[in-house]
Amino acid sequence: MEPCLSFADVLAVGRPRIAELERIGNMFSDGELAEACAAFSHEVGVVEGTVVQTYGIAATFARKAEDLRDAADVWKKMSQFCQAALEVLSRLKDKYPRCGTTELYDRVLDYKLAADKRHEGAIKEAECQTMDFPKGLLPELS
Repeated sequence: MEPCLSFADVLAVGRPRIAELERIGNMFSDGELAEACAAFSHEVGVVEGTVVQTYGIAATFARKAEDLRDAADVWKKMSQFCQAALEVLSRLKDKYPRCGTTELYDRVLDYKLAADKRHEGAIKEAECQTMDFPKGLLPELS
């Protein structure tokens, strides 16, 4: 028997990584300390890998979706996942300016915008599938 995994399950695995980034970020009072930056930089790398991998999984789920509304839902959830990471990063980027936070923020923003674009595209494509062609647009078959 093959296990069935949903995209929600994938996101549930990634969310604790974002929470851990925030926990480590809040653990130190001074982000300029070498120990703080080392610990935080490690978590930055973990979250970056999580976002990149989750995006790749989202693409697979969207490609295999039974209909465009399901694909759009995957991209919406991916965008929300990225937004959660951006919110944590925005609170910590000033505290850890030299620990990869700004670069990760920019990269996660790129993934969020890409997910938003794919979500919007899937919604528009789904709407097009339900539209009737205007009469006279195509030649009438006799």
